[in-house]
Amino acid sequence: MMDKKVRALFEPFTINKLELKNRLFMPAMGVPTVEDNGAYTNEAIAFYATRAKGGVGLIITGANEVKSLDENKTVCTDPAPWFNPDAYICAGQEMTRQIHDQDSKIFVQLAAGLDKLNKDARAAQIKHCQAMTTAEVRLLVESFAYSAKIVKAAGYDGVEIQSGELLDGFTLALFNQRKDCYGGDLRNRFRIVMDIITAIKKGCGSDFPVILRLAMKSYLKAEGQQALPGEAFAEQGRDLEEALAAAVMLEAAGCDGFDVAAGISLFEKASYWKYPPVYFDKGVYLDLSEALKKAVPVPVLAAGKMDDPELSAEALEKGQLDAVGLGRPLLADPDLPQKLINGQAEEIRPCLGCNDGCLANKIAGGESSCTVNPACNRELLSEIEAAKTPQKVVVVGGGPAGMEAARVSALRGHQVTLFEKSYGLGGKLKYSSQRILKTADRRLILWYQTQLENLKVEIRLDEPATPEQIAALNPEIVFIAQGSDARKLTFPGMDSEKVTNAIDVLTDKTFVGPRCPAIGGGLAGCEAALHLAMHRHKMIIVDSAPDILSVGIPLAPANKQMLKDLLVFYRSEIITNATLKAVTDAGAVIEKNGQEQLLPAHHVMIAVGFEPVPSLYGELKNNYGQVYNIGDSQAIRNIRAAITAANEVACQI
Repeated sequence: MMDKKVRALFEPFTINKLELKNRLFMPAMGVPTVEDNGAYTNEAIAFYATRAKGGVGLIITGANEVKSLDENKTVCTDPAPWFNPDAYICAGQEMTRQIHDQDSKIFVQLAAGLDKLNKDARAAQIKHCQAMTTAEVRLLVESFAYSAKIVKAAGYDGVEIQSGELLDGFTLALFNQRKDCYGGDLRNRFRIVMDIITAIKKGCGSDFPVILRLAMKSYLKAEGQQALPGEAFAEQGRDLEEALAAAVMLEAAGCDGFDVAAGISLFEKASYWKYPPVYFDKGVYLDLSEALKKAVPVPVLAAGKMDDPELSAEALEKGQLDAVGLGRPLLADPDLPQKLINGQAEEIRPCLGCNDGCLANKIAGGESSCTVNPACNRELLSEIEAAKTPQKVVVVGGGPAGMEAARVSALRGHQVTLFEKSYGLGGKLKYSSQRILKTADRRLILWYQTQLENLKVEIRLDEPATPEQIAALNPEIVFIAQGSDARKLTFPGMDSEKVTNAIDVLTDKTFVGPRCPAIGGGLAGCEAALHLAMHRHKMIIVDSAPDILSVGIPLAPANKQMLKDLLVFYRSEIITNATLKAVTDAGAVIEKNGQEQLLPAHHVMIAVGFEPVPSLYGELKNNYGQVYNIGDSQAIRNIRAAITAANEVACQI
């Protein structure tokens, strides 16, 4: 039964004359795949249809290209209605049929220039905006209208205009140096967007919904630096007042609604306002959407870490927005809306805000997916099927890999026993969840606990597995997922009471003094250092690499940049190309450029990564029919790699 606190999320509302069954929408994300001809693949159709089956009211596709800057283009890497209209319409009609069968609606986001350019390409794109003749600008406007007609013919319910990327070159005074009717004052700079709206309405009819994704504030400081939440700064890009004035003009031009965003595509730094990482509080854009609601009479939509259902419902009731965007949360759990309807909030698999599966993996050349949901964007390949012959399964270790192996094995009908040597499930997630702003890690542990309990997995806590205990259960299948421990350094003073590690600090096993340099500038060291800095410790991070967060598994660019900026904001000192030589009664002795330096310290926190613990795999690998070594027990990986590997193996046993 639905909790009355979230009922506001399931009230219907309209955009133009289109009625939506609830106030939950999935914002545009560049996740699904396309054919070389610019049409959506069957995999993409399944991706969107799965979210519709989960109960979301409105889906907005990832950006669809309306015009290529490459005149010799022969292959599409993004959806493109104009490239092969017949193929695009054919795929679109199948997609919209499946989505409409679930009583959901779907808009297509149209964009000129896409947000995956390198520094040089971004600069070239902005330069292109300035070099276009007035006639060429009008052709660009018509390309939006032409693509919108194709989108409508494919059965889609409306379009969203992405006003950033190439259009930033027109709308932002920071970039626009034009001297014609598309440059100068605010109205002229937004004239291209108003012309696009008018052209689409002319070609598709006034009842065809057209909404705009509008960055309400750039959060851009001098010299291309981004402003952190709550930081006082002089805005160098678009400020809120300008955005509100533009919105009033755009609504008068026929815009049927606004999808609130923030940030700006920078030449050198990833915009964490566009892709809010874990370090943001919930409701990133609520202040912006609330201001916009007061300025325009049309619906205001907003995403930005809105995965707290009660916070989202309260925001609707307060009039801060008209619809709640769930982007990454619907990657993590496409059934989130239906679970709220059923009163099963504890069953919702949480988004971690890591940006790893959805962004970092794609940047690295892979396909977008989700750290906690390996089935995301693989819906046609990853159905969990019942095992032909249920067997006894033992899982050694209760970290992410062990929990996922146990969950999938149990879902397939196997009888599962899980051994965990510590007091609780989670592995290192237990410790990361202690950090400021990383409560989603704790929620993921609770989700796994709920799943395993519902699946009747036998969980043995505080019980290190032994070969004898495993043999007594007579399993056919054994998963070794014993994880990793903090890597130790050897140096004079290593046994001093001053020496501690990140896990002991985060779990309050060690109460450190005001001065506690962190040796190691990887993710664990930097997040632990930030945790201490936010508690008013004077932090120094020492790393042997030329830059922090540069060694090991790459972070999503937005997360990496925000973490670095937070460390600076909290006045942490960064010393790179330096190594720890010794710990003395006075503090840490480091060496940089051949010279030793004393860092006065009450404690010294070692955080130089992790290494696999000695495991049972070697002893057991020939004792049973199937023995698998997974997670950090096999090799040091991140959460996504651990969960994905465990899922794939467990689906095949």
